[in-house]
Amino acid sequence: MRKTIEAKSSAGKNISRKDTFKYKLLLEGIIVGAISGLVIAGLRVLLVKADEMRNATVSWLTGSQGSMPVKVAIIAAMLIAVAFVISLLLKWEPECAGSGIPQVEGELKGQMDMSWGKVIVSKVAGCVLAIGGGLALGREGPSVQLGAMVGKGVAKCRHRLLTEERLLITCGAGAGLSAAFGAPLAGAIFALEELHKTFSTLVLITTMASAAISDWVASNIVGRTPVFDVSVEHVLPLKYYWALIIMGIALGVIGFIYNRTLNTMQDIFAKLGNLVPARYSSFIRLLAMFALALVMMFVYPVVLGSGGGLVAEICTGKFALEALLLLLLVKFVYSTGSFGSGAPGGIFLPLLVLGALTGGLFSRVLTACFGISDQYITSFVVIAMAGMFAAIVRAPATGIILITEMTGSFTCLLALVTVSLISYVVADALGAEPVYEQLWNKRIGKTRLELDEEEANRKTIIEGDVQMASNAEGMSVQELGLPGGCLIVALIRDGEEIIPSGRTRLKAGDHLEILCKQRDIDETEQILEEKCMKYNSSNTQKTE
Repeated sequence: MRKTIEAKSSAGKNISRKDTFKYKLLLEGIIVGAISGLVIAGLRVLLVKADEMRNATVSWLTGSQGSMPVKVAIIAAMLIAVAFVISLLLKWEPECAGSGIPQVEGELKGQMDMSWGKVIVSKVAGCVLAIGGGLALGREGPSVQLGAMVGKGVAKCRHRLLTEERLLITCGAGAGLSAAFGAPLAGAIFALEELHKTFSTLVLITTMASAAISDWVASNIVGRTPVFDVSVEHVLPLKYYWALIIMGIALGVIGFIYNRTLNTMQDIFAKLGNLVPARYSSFIRLLAMFALALVMMFVYPVVLGSGGGLVAEICTGKFALEALLLLLLVKFVYSTGSFGSGAPGGIFLPLLVLGALTGGLFSRVLTACFGISDQYITSFVVIAMAGMFAAIVRAPATGIILITEMTGSFTCLLALVTVSLISYVVADALGAEPVYEQLWNKRIGKTRLELDEEEANRKTIIEGDVQMASNAEGMSVQELGLPGGCLIVALIRDGEEIIPSGRTRLKAGDHLEILCKQRDIDETEQILEEKCMKYNSSNTQKTE
Protein backbone atom coordinates (compact mmCIF):
# COMPACT_ATOMS: atom_id res chain seq x y z
CA MET A 1 0.00 0.00 0.00
CA ARG A 2 2.80 2.42 0.90
CA LYS A 3 4.61 1.72 -2.36
CA THR A 4 1.40 2.34 -4.32
CA ILE A 5 0.88 5.72 -2.67
CA GLU A 6 4.52 6.68 -3.23
CA ALA A 7 4.37 5.69 -6.90
CA LYS A 8 1.32 7.92 -7.43
CA SER A 9 2.90 10.96 -5.79
CA SER A 10 4.92 13.49 -7.75
CA ALA A 11 8.03 12.85 -5.65
CA GLY A 12 7.64 9.09 -5.99
CA LYS A 13 7.29 9.31 -9.74
CA ASN A 14 10.42 11.45 -10.05
CA ILE A 15 12.46 9.04 -7.95
CA SER A 16 11.14 5.86 -9.54
CA ARG A 17 11.59 7.14 -13.09
CA LYS A 18 14.91 8.98 -12.80
CA ASP A 19 16.90 5.97 -13.99
CA THR A 20 14.50 4.80 -16.71
CA PHE A 21 13.08 7.94 -18.30
CA LYS A 22 16.38 8.73 -20.04
CA TYR A 23 15.59 6.25 -22.81
CA LYS A 24 12.13 7.68 -23.28
CA LEU A 25 13.57 11.20 -23.16
CA LEU A 26 16.07 10.32 -25.87
CA LEU A 27 13.21 9.47 -28.20
CA GLU A 28 11.20 12.51 -27.16
CA GLY A 29 14.30 14.68 -27.57
CA ILE A 30 14.52 13.51 -31.18
CA ILE A 31 10.85 14.43 -31.67
CA VAL A 32 11.49 17.87 -30.17
CA GLY A 33 14.54 18.28 -32.42
CA ALA A 34 12.60 17.37 -35.57
CA ILE A 35 9.79 19.83 -34.81
CA SER A 36 12.29 22.53 -33.81
CA GLY A 37 14.17 21.99 -37.07
CA LEU A 38 10.97 22.60 -39.03
CA VAL A 39 10.09 25.74 -37.05
CA ILE A 40 13.58 27.25 -37.26
CA ALA A 41 13.96 26.40 -40.94
CA GLY A 42 10.68 28.22 -41.55
CA LEU A 43 12.00 31.21 -39.62
CA ARG A 44 15.22 31.23 -41.65
CA VAL A 45 13.32 31.12 -44.95
CA LEU A 46 11.09 34.00 -43.85
CA LEU A 47 14.11 36.05 -42.74
CA VAL A 48 15.83 35.55 -46.11
CA LYS A 49 12.68 36.82 -47.83
CA ALA A 50 12.47 39.75 -45.41
CA ASP A 51 16.12 40.68 -46.09
CA GLU A 52 15.50 40.55 -49.84
CA MET A 53 12.46 42.80 -49.52
CA ARG A 54 14.38 45.29 -47.36
CA ASN A 55 17.31 45.40 -49.78
CA ALA A 56 14.92 45.94 -52.70
CA THR A 57 13.23 48.73 -50.74
CA VAL A 58 16.56 50.44 -50.03
CA SER A 59 17.54 50.21 -53.71
CA TRP A 60 14.21 51.73 -54.72
CA LEU A 61 14.51 54.48 -52.09
CA THR A 62 18.02 55.52 -53.11
CA GLY A 63 17.37 55.12 -56.85
CA SER A 64 16.83 58.00 -59.24
CA GLN A 65 13.31 57.08 -60.33
CA GLY A 66 10.26 58.54 -58.60
CA SER A 67 9.67 61.45 -56.25
CA MET A 68 11.88 61.30 -53.19
CA PRO A 69 9.32 62.81 -50.76
CA VAL A 70 6.71 60.31 -51.93
CA LYS A 71 9.10 57.37 -51.53
CA VAL A 72 10.12 58.51 -48.05
CA ALA A 73 6.47 58.90 -47.03
CA ILE A 74 5.60 55.40 -48.29
CA ILE A 75 8.52 53.71 -46.50
CA ALA A 76 7.92 55.73 -43.31
CA ALA A 77 4.30 54.59 -43.33
CA MET A 78 5.43 50.98 -43.78
CA LEU A 79 7.86 51.22 -40.85
CA ILE A 80 5.20 52.84 -38.64
CA ALA A 81 2.90 49.94 -39.47
CA VAL A 82 5.65 47.43 -38.65
CA ALA A 83 6.32 49.15 -35.30
CA PHE A 84 2.59 49.11 -34.54
CA VAL A 85 2.17 45.40 -35.34
CA ILE A 86 5.22 44.44 -33.25
CA SER A 87 3.88 46.50 -30.32
CA LEU A 88 0.59 44.61 -30.58
CA LEU A 89 2.50 41.31 -30.51
CA LEU A 90 4.38 42.48 -27.41
CA LYS A 91 1.07 43.31 -25.70
CA TRP A 92 -0.40 39.94 -26.66
CA GLU A 93 2.69 38.02 -25.50
CA PRO A 94 5.26 40.15 -23.58
CA GLU A 95 7.74 37.26 -23.43
CA CYS A 96 8.38 37.45 -27.19
CA ALA A 97 10.49 40.58 -26.56
CA GLY A 98 14.25 40.63 -26.90
CA SER A 99 16.53 37.65 -27.31
CA GLY A 100 14.46 35.01 -25.55
CA ILE A 101 17.42 33.27 -23.94
CA PRO A 102 16.96 34.99 -20.53
CA GLN A 103 13.32 33.90 -20.64
CA VAL A 104 14.38 30.30 -21.26
CA GLU A 105 16.79 30.49 -18.32
CA GLY A 106 13.95 31.91 -16.22
CA GLU A 107 11.74 29.00 -17.24
CA LEU A 108 14.42 26.52 -16.18
CA LYS A 109 14.85 28.34 -12.85
CA GLY A 110 11.14 27.94 -12.14
CA GLN A 111 10.59 31.70 -12.21
CA MET A 112 8.65 31.87 -15.48
CA ASP A 113 5.79 29.96 -17.01
CA MET A 114 5.57 31.00 -20.66
CA SER A 115 2.63 30.16 -22.90
CA TRP A 116 4.49 28.05 -25.44
CA GLY A 117 1.97 28.41 -28.28
CA LYS A 118 1.69 32.19 -28.04
CA VAL A 119 5.46 32.61 -27.77
CA ILE A 120 6.09 30.57 -30.94
CA VAL A 121 3.60 32.54 -33.03
CA SER A 122 4.54 36.00 -31.72
CA LYS A 123 8.30 35.36 -31.79
CA VAL A 124 8.38 34.25 -35.41
CA ALA A 125 6.19 37.14 -36.56
CA GLY A 126 7.95 39.77 -34.44
CA CYS A 127 11.45 38.64 -35.36
CA VAL A 128 10.72 38.64 -39.11
CA LEU A 129 9.15 42.11 -38.93
CA ALA A 130 11.93 43.60 -36.78
CA ILE A 131 14.86 42.28 -38.83
CA GLY A 132 13.02 42.81 -42.12
CA GLY A 133 12.40 46.40 -41.03
CA GLY A 134 16.13 46.96 -40.72
CA LEU A 135 16.93 46.49 -37.02
CA ALA A 136 20.34 44.93 -36.32
CA LEU A 137 19.14 41.79 -34.56
CA GLY A 138 19.89 38.07 -34.93
CA ARG A 139 17.86 34.89 -35.27
CA GLU A 140 19.75 32.74 -32.76
CA GLY A 141 18.16 33.96 -29.50
CA PRO A 142 14.67 33.64 -30.99
CA SER A 143 15.63 30.20 -32.32
CA VAL A 144 16.71 29.06 -28.85
CA GLN A 145 13.45 30.32 -27.34
CA LEU A 146 11.36 28.78 -30.14
CA GLY A 147 13.07 25.40 -29.70
CA ALA A 148 12.60 25.59 -25.93
CA MET A 149 8.88 26.30 -26.37
CA VAL A 150 8.59 23.35 -28.74
CA GLY A 151 10.11 21.21 -25.97
CA LYS A 152 7.69 22.63 -23.43
CA GLY A 153 4.77 22.04 -25.80
CA VAL A 154 5.72 18.39 -26.29
CA ALA A 155 6.07 17.92 -22.52
CA LYS A 156 2.72 19.55 -21.81
CA CYS A 157 0.91 17.57 -24.51
CA ARG A 158 2.35 14.32 -23.15
CA HIS A 159 1.73 15.32 -19.49
CA ARG A 160 5.36 14.87 -18.45
CA LEU A 161 6.80 15.47 -14.98
CA LEU A 162 8.56 18.76 -14.32
CA THR A 163 11.97 17.03 -14.42
CA GLU A 164 11.24 15.71 -17.91
CA GLU A 165 9.68 19.01 -19.00
CA ARG A 166 12.83 20.93 -18.04
CA LEU A 167 15.00 18.46 -19.93
CA LEU A 168 12.84 18.70 -23.05
CA ILE A 169 12.97 22.51 -22.84
CA THR A 170 16.76 22.20 -22.72
CA CYS A 171 16.73 19.80 -25.68
CA GLY A 172 14.63 22.25 -27.65
CA ALA A 173 16.89 25.18 -26.80
CA GLY A 174 19.97 23.29 -28.02
CA ALA A 175 18.07 22.16 -31.12
CA GLY A 176 17.08 25.75 -31.82
CA LEU A 177 20.68 26.97 -31.79
CA SER A 178 21.73 23.99 -33.90
CA ALA A 179 19.12 24.68 -36.58
CA ALA A 180 19.80 28.43 -36.55
CA PHE A 181 23.50 28.07 -37.30
CA GLY A 182 23.97 24.51 -38.54
CA ALA A 183 25.98 23.78 -35.39
CA PRO A 184 24.69 20.68 -33.54
CA LEU A 185 27.69 20.27 -31.24
CA ALA A 186 27.56 23.95 -30.24
CA GLY A 187 23.86 23.52 -29.48
CA ALA A 188 24.59 20.70 -27.03
CA ILE A 189 27.51 22.54 -25.40
CA PHE A 190 25.40 25.70 -25.10
CA ALA A 191 22.80 23.75 -23.12
CA LEU A 192 25.45 22.66 -20.63
CA GLU A 193 27.58 25.80 -20.44
CA GLU A 194 24.95 28.55 -20.58
CA LEU A 195 21.63 27.03 -19.53
CA HIS A 196 22.64 24.45 -16.89
CA LYS A 197 26.15 25.68 -16.09
CA THR A 198 27.11 22.16 -15.02
CA PHE A 199 27.90 18.87 -16.73
CA SER A 200 25.17 16.25 -16.98
CA THR A 201 25.43 13.14 -19.12
CA LEU A 202 21.65 12.99 -19.45
CA VAL A 203 21.44 16.60 -20.66
CA LEU A 204 24.39 16.08 -23.03
CA ILE A 205 23.09 12.89 -24.66
CA THR A 206 19.48 13.99 -25.07
CA THR A 207 20.42 17.46 -26.30
CA MET A 208 22.97 16.07 -28.77
CA ALA A 209 20.30 13.80 -30.24
CA SER A 210 17.84 16.68 -30.43
CA ALA A 211 20.41 19.07 -31.93
CA ALA A 212 21.57 16.54 -34.53
CA ILE A 213 18.08 15.76 -35.85
CA SER A 214 17.19 19.46 -35.77
CA ASP A 215 20.21 20.31 -37.92
CA TRP A 216 19.38 17.45 -40.30
CA VAL A 217 15.78 18.62 -40.77
CA ALA A 218 16.74 22.29 -41.20
CA SER A 219 19.58 21.45 -43.61
CA ASN A 220 17.20 19.55 -45.86
CA ILE A 221 15.14 22.73 -46.15
CA VAL A 222 17.69 25.57 -46.21
CA GLY A 223 20.84 23.71 -47.34
CA ARG A 224 24.22 22.88 -45.82
CA THR A 225 26.15 26.04 -46.72
CA PRO A 226 27.97 27.36 -43.60
CA VAL A 227 26.46 30.51 -42.13
CA PHE A 228 29.77 32.29 -42.65
CA ASP A 229 30.95 31.09 -46.02
CA VAL A 230 34.65 31.85 -45.48
CA SER A 231 37.71 29.70 -45.97
CA VAL A 232 40.84 30.09 -43.84
CA GLU A 233 43.48 29.47 -46.50
CA HIS A 234 46.37 31.05 -44.57
CA VAL A 235 46.66 29.89 -40.96
CA LEU A 236 48.29 32.41 -38.63
CA PRO A 237 51.90 31.29 -37.90
CA LEU A 238 52.96 30.73 -34.30
CA LYS A 239 55.43 33.62 -34.55
CA TYR A 240 52.51 36.04 -34.69
CA TYR A 241 50.73 34.75 -31.60
CA TRP A 242 51.95 37.75 -29.65
CA ALA A 243 49.39 39.71 -31.67
CA LEU A 244 46.64 37.40 -30.42
CA ILE A 245 47.41 38.38 -26.82
CA ILE A 246 46.90 42.04 -27.70
CA MET A 247 43.73 41.29 -29.65
CA GLY A 248 42.35 39.16 -26.80
CA ILE A 249 42.85 42.05 -24.36
CA ALA A 250 41.20 44.48 -26.79
CA LEU A 251 38.23 42.15 -27.29
CA GLY A 252 37.79 41.78 -23.53
CA VAL A 253 37.64 45.56 -23.15
CA ILE A 254 35.22 45.92 -26.07
CA GLY A 255 33.05 43.16 -24.62
CA PHE A 256 32.93 45.00 -21.30
CA ILE A 257 31.95 48.24 -23.07
CA TYR A 258 29.34 46.39 -25.13
CA ASN A 259 27.57 45.02 -22.04
CA ARG A 260 27.59 48.44 -20.38
CA THR A 261 26.30 50.09 -23.58
CA LEU A 262 23.55 47.50 -23.92
CA ASN A 263 22.46 48.27 -20.36
CA THR A 264 22.51 52.01 -21.08
CA MET A 265 20.49 51.62 -24.27
CA GLN A 266 17.80 49.70 -22.39
CA ASP A 267 17.65 52.51 -19.82
CA ILE A 268 17.39 55.18 -22.53
CA PHE A 269 14.55 53.42 -24.33
CA ALA A 270 12.80 52.71 -21.01
CA LYS A 271 12.87 56.44 -20.20
CA LEU A 272 11.59 57.20 -23.69
CA GLY A 273 8.70 54.80 -23.18
CA ASN A 274 7.88 56.37 -19.83
CA LEU A 275 7.16 59.70 -21.55
CA VAL A 276 3.85 58.35 -22.83
CA PRO A 277 1.03 56.26 -21.29
CA ALA A 278 2.02 52.64 -20.66
CA ARG A 279 -0.15 51.28 -23.46
CA TYR A 280 1.88 53.28 -26.02
CA SER A 281 5.30 52.63 -24.46
CA SER A 282 6.39 49.72 -26.69
CA PHE A 283 5.15 51.46 -29.84
CA ILE A 284 7.08 54.68 -29.08
CA ARG A 285 10.31 52.80 -28.34
CA LEU A 286 10.03 50.81 -31.56
CA LEU A 287 9.01 53.85 -33.57
CA ALA A 288 12.15 55.72 -32.45
CA MET A 289 14.38 52.85 -33.58
CA PHE A 290 12.61 52.42 -36.92
CA ALA A 291 12.97 56.18 -37.50
CA LEU A 292 16.72 55.67 -37.14
CA ALA A 293 16.48 52.70 -39.52
CA LEU A 294 14.89 54.99 -42.12
CA VAL A 295 17.79 57.43 -41.74
CA MET A 296 20.29 54.59 -42.13
CA MET A 297 18.62 53.53 -45.37
CA PHE A 298 19.87 56.84 -46.77
CA VAL A 299 23.20 57.40 -45.09
CA TYR A 300 24.61 53.95 -44.23
CA PRO A 301 22.45 51.00 -45.37
CA VAL A 302 25.24 48.47 -44.77
CA VAL A 303 24.45 48.48 -41.02
CA LEU A 304 20.83 47.37 -41.53
CA GLY A 305 19.79 43.86 -40.53
CA SER A 306 21.88 41.29 -38.68
CA GLY A 307 24.85 41.80 -41.02
CA GLY A 308 25.87 38.18 -41.54
CA GLY A 309 26.90 38.87 -45.13
CA LEU A 310 29.45 41.44 -43.93
CA VAL A 311 31.78 38.76 -42.60
CA ALA A 312 32.68 37.37 -46.05
CA GLU A 313 33.15 40.91 -47.40
CA ILE A 314 35.53 41.79 -44.56
CA CYS A 315 37.57 38.65 -45.28
CA THR A 316 38.04 39.70 -48.91
CA GLY A 317 39.79 42.87 -47.79
CA LYS A 318 37.09 45.05 -49.32
CA PHE A 319 37.14 47.61 -46.51
CA ALA A 320 40.04 49.95 -45.77
CA LEU A 321 41.13 50.66 -42.19
CA GLU A 322 39.10 53.88 -41.89
CA ALA A 323 35.98 52.23 -43.34
CA LEU A 324 36.25 49.32 -40.89
CA LEU A 325 36.62 51.69 -37.94
CA LEU A 326 33.57 53.73 -38.97
CA LEU A 327 31.50 50.62 -39.64
CA LEU A 328 32.48 49.11 -36.27
CA LEU A 329 31.45 52.24 -34.37
CA VAL A 330 28.14 52.72 -36.20
CA LYS A 331 27.24 49.02 -36.08
CA PHE A 332 28.11 48.91 -32.38
CA VAL A 333 25.73 51.74 -31.51
CA TYR A 334 23.01 50.68 -33.95
CA SER A 335 22.94 47.03 -32.84
CA THR A 336 22.84 47.85 -29.12
CA GLY A 337 20.10 50.40 -29.83
CA SER A 338 18.11 47.84 -31.83
CA PHE A 339 18.18 45.43 -28.90
CA GLY A 340 17.51 48.17 -26.35
CA SER A 341 14.24 49.02 -28.10
CA GLY A 342 12.76 45.72 -26.90
CA ALA A 343 12.05 44.34 -30.37
CA PRO A 344 12.05 40.54 -30.80
CA GLY A 345 15.53 39.49 -31.90
CA GLY A 346 18.86 38.20 -30.65
CA ILE A 347 22.39 39.48 -30.19
CA PHE A 348 24.47 36.41 -31.14
CA LEU A 349 24.86 37.23 -34.82
CA PRO A 350 25.29 41.02 -34.41
CA LEU A 351 27.99 40.53 -31.78
CA LEU A 352 29.78 38.01 -34.01
CA VAL A 353 29.72 40.60 -36.80
CA LEU A 354 31.23 43.14 -34.37
CA GLY A 355 33.93 40.57 -33.64
CA ALA A 356 34.58 40.14 -37.37
CA LEU A 357 34.87 43.91 -37.81
CA THR A 358 37.30 44.09 -34.88
CA GLY A 359 39.39 41.28 -36.34
CA GLY A 360 39.46 42.91 -39.77
CA LEU A 361 40.42 46.25 -38.25
CA PHE A 362 43.14 44.67 -36.12
CA SER A 363 44.57 42.92 -39.18
CA ARG A 364 44.70 46.22 -41.07
CA VAL A 365 46.52 47.88 -38.16
CA LEU A 366 49.10 45.05 -38.02
CA THR A 367 49.68 45.35 -41.75
CA ALA A 368 50.13 49.12 -41.55
CA CYS A 369 52.29 49.19 -38.41
CA PHE A 370 54.21 45.89 -38.44
CA GLY A 371 54.11 44.77 -42.03
CA ILE A 372 52.23 41.55 -41.28
CA SER A 373 50.73 40.28 -44.53
CA ASP A 374 47.04 41.00 -45.09
CA GLN A 375 46.61 37.41 -46.28
CA TYR A 376 45.92 36.55 -42.63
CA ILE A 377 42.88 38.82 -42.41
CA THR A 378 40.46 35.86 -42.56
CA SER A 379 42.25 34.19 -39.66
CA PHE A 380 41.98 37.34 -37.55
CA VAL A 381 38.30 37.75 -38.45
CA VAL A 382 37.41 34.18 -37.46
CA ILE A 383 39.49 34.27 -34.26
CA ALA A 384 38.06 37.64 -33.19
CA MET A 385 34.48 36.39 -33.52
CA ALA A 386 35.15 33.69 -30.94
CA GLY A 387 36.94 36.16 -28.67
CA MET A 388 34.07 38.64 -28.82
CA PHE A 389 31.58 35.87 -28.00
CA ALA A 390 33.65 34.76 -25.00
CA ALA A 391 33.94 38.31 -23.68
CA ILE A 392 30.24 39.17 -23.99
CA VAL A 393 28.39 35.87 -23.44
CA ARG A 394 31.13 34.33 -21.25
CA ALA A 395 30.64 30.87 -22.71
CA PRO A 396 34.05 30.29 -24.37
CA ALA A 397 33.58 26.60 -25.16
CA THR A 398 30.31 27.30 -26.97
CA GLY A 399 31.91 30.18 -28.88
CA ILE A 400 34.90 28.16 -30.02
CA ILE A 401 32.80 25.23 -31.22
CA LEU A 402 30.18 27.51 -32.75
CA ILE A 403 32.69 29.43 -34.84
CA THR A 404 34.40 26.20 -35.90
CA GLU A 405 31.11 24.68 -37.05
CA MET A 406 29.82 27.88 -38.65
CA THR A 407 32.97 28.45 -40.72
CA GLY A 408 33.61 24.77 -41.42
CA SER A 409 37.30 25.27 -40.54
CA PHE A 410 39.28 23.41 -37.84
CA THR A 411 42.62 25.04 -38.64
CA CYS A 412 42.41 27.84 -36.05
CA LEU A 413 41.52 25.90 -32.89
CA LEU A 414 44.66 26.83 -30.93
CA ALA A 415 44.26 30.50 -31.81
CA LEU A 416 40.54 30.41 -31.01
CA VAL A 417 41.25 28.98 -27.56
CA THR A 418 44.04 31.47 -26.89
CA VAL A 419 42.03 34.58 -27.73
CA SER A 420 38.81 33.32 -26.12
CA LEU A 421 40.53 32.64 -22.79
CA ILE A 422 42.27 36.02 -22.76
CA SER A 423 39.13 37.99 -23.67
CA TYR A 424 37.11 36.03 -21.11
CA VAL A 425 39.58 36.76 -18.30
CA VAL A 426 39.86 40.47 -19.21
CA ALA A 427 36.07 40.98 -19.33
CA ASP A 428 35.70 39.10 -16.03
CA ALA A 429 38.46 41.13 -14.38
CA LEU A 430 36.76 44.36 -15.46
CA GLY A 431 33.61 43.24 -13.66
CA ALA A 432 31.36 42.66 -16.65
CA GLU A 433 28.39 40.38 -16.06
CA PRO A 434 27.75 37.67 -18.65
CA VAL A 435 25.26 39.32 -21.00
CA TYR A 436 22.37 36.91 -20.45
CA GLU A 437 22.72 37.13 -16.66
CA GLN A 438 22.73 40.91 -17.06
CA LEU A 439 19.57 40.79 -19.16
CA TRP A 440 17.91 38.36 -16.74
CA ASN A 441 18.69 40.54 -13.72
CA LYS A 442 17.48 43.68 -15.47
CA ARG A 443 14.30 42.45 -17.10
CA ILE A 444 13.09 39.47 -15.08
CA GLY A 445 15.24 38.81 -12.04
CA LYS A 446 13.78 41.59 -9.89
CA THR A 447 10.33 39.98 -9.83
CA ARG A 448 9.50 36.40 -8.96
CA LEU A 449 6.74 34.53 -10.74
CA GLU A 450 3.68 34.04 -8.58
CA LEU A 451 2.81 30.37 -9.08
CA ASP A 452 -0.43 28.79 -8.02
CA GLU A 453 -0.14 26.14 -5.33
CA GLU A 454 -0.29 23.22 -7.75
CA GLU A 455 2.44 24.60 -10.02
CA ALA A 456 4.62 25.71 -7.11
CA ASN A 457 4.59 22.23 -5.61
CA ARG A 458 5.50 20.36 -8.80
CA LYS A 459 8.65 18.31 -8.15
CA THR A 460 11.83 18.07 -10.18
CA ILE A 461 15.29 16.55 -9.78
CA ILE A 462 18.26 18.91 -10.00
CA GLU A 463 21.81 17.66 -10.52
CA GLY A 464 25.02 19.21 -9.25
CA ASP A 465 28.69 18.33 -8.72
CA VAL A 466 30.97 19.10 -5.79
CA GLN A 467 33.99 20.77 -7.39
CA MET A 468 37.52 20.36 -6.08
CA ALA A 469 38.44 23.02 -3.49
CA SER A 470 34.86 24.33 -3.41
CA ASN A 471 33.07 25.55 -0.30
CA ALA A 472 31.06 22.32 -0.07
CA GLU A 473 34.11 20.02 0.05
CA GLY A 474 34.19 18.57 3.56
CA MET A 475 30.73 19.93 4.48
CA SER A 476 28.01 17.68 5.80
CA VAL A 477 24.82 17.40 3.74
CA GLN A 478 22.81 19.33 6.34
CA GLU A 479 25.32 22.22 6.19
CA LEU A 480 24.44 22.88 2.57
CA GLY A 481 21.35 24.70 3.81
CA LEU A 482 18.99 23.49 1.10
CA PRO A 483 15.43 24.91 1.19
CA GLY A 484 12.94 23.07 3.39
CA GLY A 485 11.38 20.13 1.61
CA CYS A 486 14.42 19.51 -0.64
CA LEU A 487 15.82 16.00 -0.49
CA ILE A 488 19.11 14.59 -1.78
CA VAL A 489 17.77 11.38 -3.28
CA ALA A 490 21.16 10.13 -4.45
CA LEU A 491 24.84 10.85 -4.03
CA ILE A 492 27.06 9.24 -6.66
CA ARG A 493 30.66 8.74 -5.50
CA ASP A 494 33.24 6.85 -7.54
CA GLY A 495 30.50 5.42 -9.74
CA GLU A 496 28.48 4.05 -6.83
CA GLU A 497 25.12 5.43 -5.70
CA ILE A 498 24.59 5.96 -1.99
CA ILE A 499 21.66 7.40 -0.03
CA PRO A 500 23.17 10.11 2.19
CA SER A 501 22.12 11.16 5.67
CA GLY A 502 22.36 14.69 7.04
CA ARG A 503 25.78 13.87 8.52
CA THR A 504 27.31 12.51 5.33
CA ARG A 505 30.44 14.47 4.42
CA LEU A 506 30.75 15.68 0.83
CA LYS A 507 33.89 15.04 -1.21
CA ALA A 508 35.20 16.55 -4.44
CA GLY A 509 33.72 14.71 -7.38
CA ASP A 510 30.46 13.80 -5.63
CA HIS A 511 27.45 14.04 -7.94
CA LEU A 512 24.23 15.12 -6.21
CA GLU A 513 20.65 14.48 -7.32
CA ILE A 514 18.24 16.73 -5.40
CA LEU A 515 14.46 16.50 -5.39
CA CYS A 516 12.86 19.93 -4.92
CA LYS A 517 9.70 21.93 -5.62
CA GLN A 518 9.40 24.26 -8.59
CA ARG A 519 9.28 27.30 -6.31
CA ASP A 520 12.69 26.29 -4.85
CA ILE A 521 14.57 25.59 -8.10
CA ASP A 522 16.31 28.97 -8.28
CA GLU A 523 17.32 29.03 -4.60
CA THR A 524 18.59 25.44 -4.79
CA GLU A 525 20.67 26.17 -7.88
CA GLN A 526 22.11 29.29 -6.27
CA ILE A 527 23.18 27.24 -3.23
CA LEU A 528 24.79 24.63 -5.50
CA GLU A 529 26.65 27.35 -7.41
CA GLU A 530 27.77 29.18 -4.28
CA LYS A 531 28.82 26.14 -2.22
CA CYS A 532 29.58 23.35 -4.69
CA MET A 533 31.17 25.28 -7.55
CA LYS A 534 32.89 28.37 -6.14
CA TYR A 535 36.58 28.11 -5.27
CA ASN A 536 37.54 28.21 -1.60
CA SER A 537 41.24 28.91 -0.97
CA SER A 538 41.10 27.45 2.56
CA ASN A 539 40.16 24.05 1.14
CA THR A 540 43.19 24.21 -1.14
CA GLN A 541 45.44 24.94 1.83
CA LYS A 542 43.96 21.99 3.74
CA THR A 543 44.59 19.72 0.78
CA GLU A 544 48.16 20.89 0.54
